[in-house]
Amino acid sequence: MNIQSLYQNINSKISISSTDFELFANCFKARYISKKQQLIEEGKSNNKLYYIEKGLLYSCKQLDNGTTQVIQFAKENNWISDLYSFLSGSKALFTVVIIEDCEIWEIAKPDLDEICSRHHLMETFYRLNIQNAYVNTLLRLSNVYSTDAEARYNEIKTIQPDLLQRVPQYLIASYLGILPSSLSRIRNKKTNN
Repeated sequence: MNIQSLYQNINSKISISSTDFELFANCFKARYISKKQQLIEEGKSNNKLYYIEKGLLYSCKQLDNGTTQVIQFAKENNWISDLYSFLSGSKALFTVVIIEDCEIWEIAKPDLDEICSRHHLMETFYRLNIQNAYVNTLLRLSNVYSTDAEARYNEIKTIQPDLLQRVPQYLIASYLGILPSSLSRIRNKKTNN
């Protein structure tokens, strides 16, 4: 694994020198996690924030009827966590599952809090990441309530077409809030047009 990937991600948002980054880089721990494992489990505490150097994950919620609702996908150069648990200290609302073998960098909340108190640029970085997560959550909610599944599928196809190749179709269907058979109809409609 290459910590330069993490540095480049942070530097792209706050323009931090490599010398300053080296002052706290050892607070990030490298982890390799095989596919199909859980990174975070719903109902358990999570005090870690994760940067994805390589691989693909998704967060999901177990519904009362026994089905799993995919909430988001995260891939290379993205951050993921259960922010509810991370920020509040409460139990996680979501499970995070590995789709592809992952190389990630993790940081515990106490370490991140300490870094932010000593390095104000990192506090800015942290705030920007939280703001971005909040904006994306609002956008996702807006799309769920205001657009149909076909429009949401087209958005994935336009903005993140690689997900359609990397993610199993049943997970794409869950993310869209439809049955896999409905997703097949949407895909066949596009192919036939």
